[in-house]
Amino acid sequence: MVFCGKCGKDNPISAKFCENCGATLDEAPVKQQTTYASGNWLSHEHAGFLPRFVAWIIDTIIFGVIAWILSLVGLGTNYGYGSGMGYESGFNLGGIGTVITVLISLAYYVYLDGMQGATIGKKVMKLKVIGTNGAMPIGPGPGVIRWLIKIIPLLNLVAYIWILFDSEKQGLHDKIANTFVVKE
Repeated sequence: MVFCGKCGKDNPISAKFCENCGATLDEAPVKQQTTYASGNWLSHEHAGFLPRFVAWIIDTIIFGVIAWILSLVGLGTNYGYGSGMGYESGFNLGGIGTVITVLISLAYYVYLDGMQGATIGKKVMKLKVIGTNGAMPIGPGPGVIRWLIKIIPLLNLVAYIWILFDSEKQGLHDKIANTFVVKE
Protein backbone atom coordinates (compact mmCIF):
# COMPACT_ATOMS: atom_id res chain seq x y z
CA MET A 1 0.00 0.00 0.00
CA VAL A 2 1.10 3.57 -0.72
CA PHE A 3 0.27 5.96 2.12
CA CYS A 4 -0.95 9.44 1.14
CA GLY A 5 0.98 12.05 3.12
CA LYS A 6 -1.80 14.60 2.61
CA CYS A 7 -4.97 12.81 3.78
CA GLY A 8 -3.63 9.58 5.31
CA LYS A 9 -5.41 7.14 2.99
CA ASP A 10 -3.78 3.88 1.94
CA ASN A 11 -3.78 3.44 -1.82
CA PRO A 12 -2.89 0.48 -4.06
CA ILE A 13 0.84 0.19 -4.79
CA SER A 14 0.29 0.94 -8.48
CA ALA A 15 -1.60 4.20 -7.78
CA LYS A 16 0.02 7.46 -8.90
CA PHE A 17 -2.66 9.69 -7.32
CA CYS A 18 -4.53 9.36 -4.03
CA GLU A 19 -7.98 7.84 -4.48
CA ASN A 20 -9.32 10.07 -1.68
CA CYS A 21 -7.84 13.55 -2.24
CA GLY A 22 -6.13 13.31 -5.64
CA ALA A 23 -2.67 14.24 -4.33
CA THR A 24 0.34 12.94 -6.23
CA LEU A 25 1.74 9.88 -4.47
CA ASP A 26 5.48 9.44 -4.04
CA GLU A 27 6.64 6.02 -5.12
CA ALA A 28 9.23 5.69 -2.34
CA PRO A 29 7.17 5.97 0.84
CA VAL A 30 5.34 2.69 1.20
CA LYS A 31 3.74 2.23 4.57
CA GLN A 32 2.07 -0.89 5.86
CA GLN A 33 -0.88 0.21 7.93
CA THR A 34 -3.75 -1.66 9.52
CA THR A 35 -7.14 -0.88 8.04
CA TYR A 36 -9.29 1.07 10.47
CA ALA A 37 -12.85 2.27 10.62
CA SER A 38 -13.92 4.56 7.81
CA GLY A 39 -12.44 7.99 8.13
CA ASN A 40 -9.04 6.67 9.31
CA TRP A 41 -9.43 8.31 12.70
CA LEU A 42 -5.74 7.92 13.55
CA SER A 43 -4.91 10.54 10.92
CA HIS A 44 -6.98 13.16 12.79
CA GLU A 45 -5.32 15.75 15.01
CA HIS A 46 -5.38 14.93 18.73
CA ALA A 47 -7.49 17.34 20.76
CA GLY A 48 -5.66 19.38 23.37
CA PHE A 49 -6.56 20.44 26.88
CA LEU A 50 -8.84 23.42 26.24
CA PRO A 51 -11.43 21.88 23.86
CA ARG A 52 -11.53 18.74 26.00
CA PHE A 53 -11.95 20.77 29.19
CA VAL A 54 -14.79 22.81 27.64
CA ALA A 55 -16.46 19.54 26.55
CA TRP A 56 -16.11 18.22 30.11
CA ILE A 57 -17.70 21.41 31.52
CA ILE A 58 -20.64 21.06 29.09
CA ASP A 59 -21.12 17.40 30.10
CA THR A 60 -20.87 18.30 33.79
CA ILE A 61 -23.54 20.98 33.41
CA ILE A 62 -25.82 18.59 31.49
CA PHE A 63 -25.37 15.86 34.06
CA GLY A 64 -25.77 18.34 36.91
CA VAL A 65 -29.14 19.43 35.51
CA ILE A 66 -30.19 15.77 35.13
CA ALA A 67 -29.18 15.02 38.73
CA TRP A 68 -30.96 18.15 39.97
CA ILE A 69 -34.18 17.17 38.16
CA LEU A 70 -33.95 13.67 39.60
CA SER A 71 -33.59 15.12 43.09
CA LEU A 72 -36.66 17.31 42.56
CA VAL A 73 -38.84 14.34 41.71
CA GLY A 74 -37.38 12.23 44.48
CA LEU A 75 -35.32 9.86 42.34
CA GLY A 76 -31.88 11.28 42.98
CA THR A 77 -29.81 12.61 45.80
CA ASN A 78 -31.05 15.88 47.28
CA TYR A 79 -27.87 17.72 48.16
CA GLY A 80 -29.62 20.14 50.48
CA TYR A 81 -30.95 22.78 48.09
CA GLY A 82 -33.00 25.07 50.27
CA SER A 83 -32.28 23.01 53.37
CA GLY A 84 -33.70 24.69 56.45
CA MET A 85 -35.26 27.51 54.42
CA GLY A 86 -38.73 26.01 54.20
CA TYR A 87 -38.79 25.31 50.48
CA GLU A 88 -37.15 21.94 50.16
CA SER A 89 -38.26 19.96 47.15
CA GLY A 90 -38.30 16.25 46.55
CA PHE A 91 -36.98 13.96 49.20
CA ASN A 92 -33.65 12.40 49.88
CA LEU A 93 -33.37 8.73 49.03
CA GLY A 94 -29.90 8.70 50.56
CA GLY A 95 -27.84 5.78 49.29
CA ILE A 96 -30.49 4.63 46.81
CA GLY A 97 -30.62 8.09 45.22
CA THR A 98 -26.84 8.13 44.98
CA VAL A 99 -26.84 4.71 43.29
CA ILE A 100 -29.47 5.88 40.79
CA THR A 101 -27.44 9.00 40.03
CA VAL A 102 -24.23 6.98 39.59
CA LEU A 103 -25.98 4.48 37.27
CA ILE A 104 -27.33 7.30 35.11
CA SER A 105 -23.82 8.79 34.97
CA LEU A 106 -22.43 5.40 33.95
CA ALA A 107 -25.05 5.03 31.23
CA TYR A 108 -24.47 8.58 29.94
CA TYR A 109 -20.70 8.34 29.63
CA VAL A 110 -20.35 4.70 28.61
CA TYR A 111 -23.11 4.82 26.00
CA LEU A 112 -22.12 8.17 24.50
CA ASP A 113 -18.30 7.84 24.69
CA GLY A 114 -18.13 4.08 24.25
CA MET A 115 -20.92 3.38 21.77
CA GLN A 116 -21.41 6.71 19.96
CA GLY A 117 -17.85 8.07 20.03
CA ALA A 118 -18.66 11.33 21.82
CA THR A 119 -20.66 12.75 24.70
CA ILE A 120 -22.85 15.79 24.07
CA GLY A 121 -20.01 18.07 25.21
CA LYS A 122 -17.59 16.41 22.81
CA LYS A 123 -20.14 16.66 19.99
CA VAL A 124 -20.49 20.39 20.63
CA MET A 125 -16.69 20.74 20.54
CA LYS A 126 -16.44 18.43 17.46
CA LEU A 127 -14.35 15.79 19.21
CA LYS A 128 -14.37 11.98 18.97
CA VAL A 129 -13.03 9.28 21.28
CA ILE A 130 -11.10 6.61 19.35
CA GLY A 131 -9.07 3.60 20.33
CA THR A 132 -5.29 3.73 20.01
CA ASN A 133 -5.81 1.11 17.28
CA GLY A 134 -8.09 3.47 15.34
CA ALA A 135 -11.35 1.83 16.42
CA MET A 136 -14.36 4.12 16.65
CA PRO A 137 -16.56 3.66 18.60
CA ILE A 138 -14.31 2.30 21.34
CA GLY A 139 -16.93 -0.01 22.89
CA PRO A 140 -18.30 -0.33 26.42
CA GLY A 141 -15.14 -1.73 28.08
CA PRO A 142 -12.91 1.30 27.44
CA GLY A 143 -15.95 3.52 28.06
CA VAL A 144 -16.31 2.10 31.58
CA ILE A 145 -12.58 2.55 32.27
CA ARG A 146 -12.73 6.20 31.17
CA TRP A 147 -15.84 6.75 33.32
CA LEU A 148 -14.28 5.16 36.42
CA ILE A 149 -11.33 7.57 36.27
CA LYS A 150 -13.67 10.53 35.73
CA ILE A 151 -15.90 9.87 38.75
CA ILE A 152 -13.01 10.02 41.22
CA PRO A 153 -12.39 13.77 41.58
CA LEU A 154 -8.63 13.65 42.26
CA LEU A 155 -8.02 11.19 39.40
CA ASN A 156 -10.19 13.31 37.11
CA LEU A 157 -8.10 16.37 37.93
CA VAL A 158 -4.87 14.44 37.32
CA ALA A 159 -6.33 13.02 34.09
CA TYR A 160 -6.96 16.48 32.63
CA ILE A 161 -3.68 17.99 33.82
CA TRP A 162 -1.88 15.01 32.26
CA ILE A 163 -3.14 16.15 28.83
CA LEU A 164 -1.06 19.33 29.13
CA PHE A 165 2.21 17.41 29.42
CA ASP A 166 1.62 14.33 27.28
CA SER A 167 3.12 14.30 23.77
CA GLU A 168 0.05 12.43 22.43
CA LYS A 169 -2.36 14.72 24.36
CA GLN A 170 -3.71 11.73 26.25
CA GLY A 171 -5.17 12.09 29.73
CA LEU A 172 -4.69 9.48 32.42
CA HIS A 173 -8.06 7.96 31.51
CA ASP A 174 -6.95 7.77 27.84
CA LYS A 175 -3.67 6.03 28.77
CA ILE A 176 -5.43 3.42 30.90
CA ALA A 177 -8.29 2.83 28.41
CA ASN A 178 -6.02 2.96 25.32
CA THR A 179 -7.89 5.85 23.73
CA PHE A 180 -7.25 9.19 22.05
CA VAL A 181 -9.59 12.16 21.70
CA VAL A 182 -9.33 13.62 18.21
CA LYS A 183 -10.81 16.57 16.35
CA GLU A 184 -13.42 15.71 13.74
